[in-house]
This record gives sequence, structure tokens and C-alpha cells, in this order.
Amino acid sequence: MIDREGPGWRLAKDSSRKYFPYLIGGENWTVELSEDEWNILATSLFDLIDEHEKLKDQLMPEEIISLEIERPPCWACLDGKKDLWNLKVILDGDGFKARSVEMFWPVQTAQLITSAMRTMWDSNK
Repeated sequence: MIDREGPGWRLAKDSSRKYFPYLIGGENWTVELSEDEWNILATSLFDLIDEHEKLKDQLMPEEIISLEIERPPCWACLDGKKDLWNLKVILDGDGFKARSVEMFWPVQTAQLITSAMRTMWDSNK
């Protein structure tokens, strides 16, 4: 089992769990994810962050940016400035086989959770 956490976030993987091996959380909430949900969530967030990295040198320090990506069943949004941003994610289930969930990480934790996600992602490849 891999378990990481910090102030306002938590991330875990338990390979012995068949249906929902990933756990991700924020301040006062957690949700378990399937392998497919994890893959869509992680790649969507990584692509948003990569896009922000490409654009951030063009931003003034006080300028605000909002980037969105939609890859059903995932919608994700990065809002913030040149060096600080928050994340909001919606995983939209079909109501029968998958549940819907909304996730949010504020400025203080968004970069920390995504860094931990990247480390977990890279260790699984």
C-alpha cells in the first residue's frame, strides 16, 4: 500500500482492492477511485498543469488564468495566477455503475496533491 498525505490532501493506492484501489482526498473529504477513473483524472490534471506551465511565462504576476479540460467522464479546471492555482474536478458517473463526485483543492494544496499524484503515476509506469 502506498499512502501519502499532507495538510488538506490525501492520496493512497492499495493494489489488493479489486474495484477501487485509489483513494484521493481534500480537506474533510475522500473518495475511492477505480483504475480507469484514476487514469482519466491523473492525465487530465497533468495536461492542465502542462498547459499552465507553457503559458505562465506570458502572465503578469497579478494576471488571472482559468484553464479547463473535459474528457468524459472528467471535467477539470485550474484557476489561479502565474505561480499559484487551485483545482476543481468533476467525475460524472452514469448513476448505475459509477457515482459522481466533485473534488476541490485550494491554492495551498493543489500543487502538493498533484505533485504526489505525479510521483505515484511515475512509480506505476
